[in-house]
Amino acid sequence: MKKIIMTVSGVLTAAICLVMNLVLIPRIEAGTNGIRCFDMNFAYDFETVKQFLALLSEDGRRVYLNIQLPLDFFYPIAYGVFFCLVLYSLSNGRKALLAFPILLAAFDYAENICVLCLLKASQPSQTLATAASAATTAKTVLMYVTILMILVFLVRYLRQHRTNTNARLA
Repeated sequence: MKKIIMTVSGVLTAAICLVMNLVLIPRIEAGTNGIRCFDMNFAYDFETVKQFLALLSEDGRRVYLNIQLPLDFFYPIAYGVFFCLVLYSLSNGRKALLAFPILLAAFDYAENICVLCLLKASQPSQTLATAASAATTAKTVLMYVTILMILVFLVRYLRQHRTNTNARLA
């Protein structure tokens, strides 16, 4: 059952990522003079937030609010389940490591809530922009850490598997 859930959550994660990055985000960013969506930055300042919101087209705002963000509220569940199951499996059940993908998802939700508030506000606040940027930065760092841990454990698993296979063949 764990393998089925891991596979389904992995496929959902990849599908959502592709739709957001290849379809929705380019549509949102059309007309923003190269200013990226909040999620696509490592960090951003209040001036960037104001510029992005001023340049965001009506269609871009509608897509961001009605399609991108609702999908991005489901995305952390998909990748959170996937990353937790992969890390748990590759690390031989080290539960403490699950804190990383769980925190990653939590910061993604914080970012999404801040972005939703920024998009709905008549005037963006500097405090909200700073909070959104901090959540984005934390999310990005945790994403890299989580993926790096998965890669390290995967390499370790593959080396161990190769050693065991070679020992059986000898």
